[in-house]
Amino acid sequence: MKARFAVLVIAAACSSDRTDDQPAPTPTSTLAGKMPQHMRNCPSAVISAQTRSAPTKDGVDVFVTSNRMGAREEIVARAQRQAALAGPFPFVGEHTGHHGGPGDLGFCPILHANTNVSVEPITNGVRIHVAARTPSQVLALQRATDARVRALARPAG
Repeated sequence: MKARFAVLVIAAACSSDRTDDQPAPTPTSTLAGKMPQHMRNCPSAVISAQTRSAPTKDGVDVFVTSNRMGAREEIVARAQRQAALAGPFPFVGEHTGHHGGPGDLGFCPILHANTNVSVEPITNGVRIHVAARTPSQVLALQRATDARVRALARPAG
């Protein structure tokens, strides 16, 4: 009896509030969240990183580069970490920087809301391809990514 209860508790804890018949979250440029981790998983947050984006047929390419010694390796490592995340975890209440939300909040230009992410190292950094899982969300993904890239270029304050 205790084993059955434990299985039910684990299953409930791992379930998402979203059912299969609910639409997946749309990528948005919502620049929200408290940034308690200071974007420590975002390649664009590496000191001296330069970020730009370019639309593609199925989404967007995000280029993150740096001429600073050691920065390239950190950019690539963070980008690979982003690609390893299969999708947002079940929503835990707010964006905490621990990949626990719908994937549509935050500041990093790598959006996980209804996307697939792949990484290709390039000279001085990385090309991150973010593809929308549905063709109807390509434009939303491109706009959201562009807004986040532009926000990175703004001075803090």
